[in-house]
Parts: sequence; structure tokens; C-alpha cells
Amino acid sequence: MDFDPRNTPVRELALAASETPDLPLVSIEGAQATYGEAWEAVRETAAGLAHAGVLPGDRVIILTPNRLEAVWAWFGVQARGAVDAPISAEAPGAFLQYLAEDLSPKAVIGTWSLLARLAQVVSTPPELAVLIGEPEGDELPFGPGVRHLSFAELRALGANSAQELVLPDADTVGTIMYSSGTTGPSKGVMLSQGYYAALPPAYFELFGLRPGATSYCVQPLCHVDGRSAVVTALFLRGELFLGTRFSASRFWAEVENYDVDFFFYVGTMIHLIHKQPPRPLSPSARPRIGIGSATPASVQRDFEKRFRCTLIEGYGMTEFGLLLAQRAGDAEPGNLGTPPPWVEVRVVDAADRPVPAGTPGQLLARPKKAHLMTAGYWNRPDATVEAWRGLWFHTGDVVVQRPDGRFEYVGRLKDSIRRRGENVSAWEVEQAAVRHERVLEAAAIGVPSDVGDEDVALLVVPAGHGDPDPAELRSFLARDLPRYALPRYVEVVASLPKTPSERIAKGIVRERGLSSAAWDAEAAGAA
Repeated sequence: MDFDPRNTPVRELALAASETPDLPLVSIEGAQATYGEAWEAVRETAAGLAHAGVLPGDRVIILTPNRLEAVWAWFGVQARGAVDAPISAEAPGAFLQYLAEDLSPKAVIGTWSLLARLAQVVSTPPELAVLIGEPEGDELPFGPGVRHLSFAELRALGANSAQELVLPDADTVGTIMYSSGTTGPSKGVMLSQGYYAALPPAYFELFGLRPGATSYCVQPLCHVDGRSAVVTALFLRGELFLGTRFSASRFWAEVENYDVDFFFYVGTMIHLIHKQPPRPLSPSARPRIGIGSATPASVQRDFEKRFRCTLIEGYGMTEFGLLLAQRAGDAEPGNLGTPPPWVEVRVVDAADRPVPAGTPGQLLARPKKAHLMTAGYWNRPDATVEAWRGLWFHTGDVVVQRPDGRFEYVGRLKDSIRRRGENVSAWEVEQAAVRHERVLEAAAIGVPSDVGDEDVALLVVPAGHGDPDPAELRSFLARDLPRYALPRYVEVVASLPKTPSERIAKGIVRERGLSSAAWDAEAAGAA
């Protein structure tokens, strides 16, 4: 499959709808849409947004679990030339408030309950709120001062509009997707409309996917993984079965029920599925391909044998979709593969000097083709310049290159915690903790998890009027943090080590780790 730098998912959907309108594109919990139906929904959504006053370049928050309207909203916003900003349905409190204030959205699209949560924390409401699903109460989320439309009403506006739809170019910023902060709040990663279109040809060439292939994904559409699954199906003219939540006990049953050719995963999923009691495969079991990251090397071969599949590892991030990858037929456990032909990488020390093979260092990368990586950080030119210093993108991850040329993952350079496929900002956990009246200082770190990746651990210094109760503190944090960012472990300590500039010395905290005094939410039944 050739890469066309002018292409976008919206343009590809319009083309596919004209060629194969009756071919199924996406199914979500029994709700299905063909390519033709998808394009009609996207066209009406885009025209409806235009009729309601959304202009090219305006930001539009999308706040909903996986459902068909989430796909129509994403494509429709981009077809209008506006910028969609997908936010996790689990984002509450101060975190949600920060995102909304950083974006200053013209419009928001989401379910009633999630928009009601958003309305409680924003200081400046949007001009337009588009409500997905049935009404949940008599009061509109943002009150009478904001125009509210149901998603059906928005589409009806578009269906009756005579305005011509002019599709944006590939270099138009299409998405602002938030990635974990390091020493500060999460940053909005700006992705061009051509960014998504650059991923499927890479998957096709590296992973051996064939046209018409069917696929399965349970990752949310607020992440690159979920979105790349949609776009890959589109470019392959295949069908995607999109789940709403991962279940270790149901995942493989659904893979077999949908009889898919390939599936998407993160390493934690593989670990949890592997721990399920063995059961016979269906009589129609056949070889399948899994595409994912952080594959647990200790169980990979047994997993592949047990489920008759091949797991192919890729390494990427929100800012840069695919930097390293294994190849179909050459996917051995415990490595990230090598860079694709269109990506250049190097491994460097703290002074950005290249290190020899076998020496750990930070992974730097730069693309050889257009639209393969971020256009920069929203409202953060300083962070953009810092990430691109020396004309190399700094991933913040430490790797080592083996003698055979393959790369192995070592760990993170940045202050971020990887939990079950989610990037958790330690800074945001700490900021939420110090809002508690009994917490003076806090340090969040990642500790090894028994299911892969890491668990979040929080060390807190009391404010002087009694130690905080760990269970109560965790409940307090749930007001402002997504569920995946809540600490599993909480330990009350007398003090935290400091640098000469009086910052908390996180490196020393990580080396210390946890003591036997740490409270465990899972052991306490609070997780």
C-alpha cells in the first residue's frame, strides 16, 4: 500500500463510500455502519457543525465512551476543518477543568452525564453543546445560556444544509490529544489530519495485513491506538469490531466470535488474558495476528501457542505513531524491533551524544516523510522547542541497541508512570494529593506491577495535624484523577529527599521505593 502524503482519513472515507458503500466498516456492541452510512453521518455532522457556527480551526471537545457517534464526531469535526480534542470518559475534576481551560473549546460533544460533569468545572462554557444518547434529567448540562442540540438534531441541520463541504488538506491540524505531563501538566499534542493516514500503510507493510482484513480493538477512541484501529480498517477496506471496555475473560471469546484476522492490544492485556483458566479454542480457530506494545516476553510464546496467534511488537507514542517495530515473520520476544525505512533513530547520553550499541541511552527520532509525527504542543512552544532540540525528537524513553540491530526497552527518562496502557503524569497525581488538608508534600512513582507495566505509588508527608488515612486520601483523589491514575499504594513518610534547589529528588524516591508500611488498595479491597 503506497503512502500518499496528501491523503486524510476523511478523504479516504469519502472515496471508500463511493466505491463500496454497502461494505461494513465498524460495529460497536451490535450497532453497525457501512462505509456509505459512515460517510453520510460524517458529512451531515460536519455540515451541522458549520450551520451551528463552528469555524475551521475551532476546538471541539469530544467526551464519550466508544460508540458510533464518537467516530462521526471525530471525522465530522475534521471534515469541517475544526480541531477535535478527545478526552477520556474517566477524566474528572481538576484534570478535566485543566483540559477544558487549556483548549477554550467552541463546542463540546458528549453524553449527557459526561457533559454535565464538564459543566460543573468549566469557568467559561462553550457556545454549543451536542448531546449524545437519551436525555438524563430535565436540566441541560450547561444551562439556558448555551445552545444545546441532540446529535440527531445536529445531523438534521447538516442534512438540510446547502453549504458545500470543502475537505481540509493533510497538513491541517486535526486533533489535539493530551499526553502525560513530565514535570508539569499534560501537554496537548497537535496531530495533522495526515497523521492518521500515515499509519495504515506502515502497518500493512510491516505486519503483513491484507486488504479486507477484519479486526478487533477495545482501546478507547481518545487514544491513538483506538483511532489507528479505525483508520487501519478504513484503508484496508475491512471491518472493525470496536469494544467499549477490556475484559480479560471475554477478550478472546470476542476475537473468536467476530472471527477477526488481527487484533490490537497493550501488554497488560496479554498478561491478564494469559492468566485466565485455559479453555478449548473454537472449532473454527485459525491463525491470527496481534499488534501491540509492551508484550510480556515471559508469556509471549506460550500465549501464541495457546491462542494460535502471532504477537508483533511496535513502539510508538502519541507524538510519533511508530518509531520501532518488529516485522511479520520476525517477531521474537523481548525486543522492539528496528526502525521502519521512513524513520531515523539514534541513542544518546545526557548531553545528546550518540552512544555505542549495547549502551543504554535516550531514544531520539525524526521522520523521513511528512505527517508521521506531531506538529507541536498546543499552547506550549517552549515544550515543542525542548522536545525537538538539535532537530531530533526526544522520546524521553531509554533503550539499548543489541548487536543484531534490534532495540530493547529499558525504562523512562521522564517523570511519567505507565499503568495498563495509560500514561499517568506523576505531577498531576502529586498536585491532586497536596490539595488534601492533611498532605504537606507528595511524590508519585511507578513500581513494578504483577500484571506488567507499573502500578502508581504515592508517598506523602503529613501536614502536621494528623496522618492522612490512605483509603480516605485515595477517595479524595478520585474527585480529580481518572481511575487509572489512582494510586494502588499509599505510604505516609516523615520527609521526602530534596535537591539543592529544594525540589523533591524523585530519583532518590524511586531508588527508595516502598517500605512494608505502604497501604495496598488491592489488598484492602479498595481497587
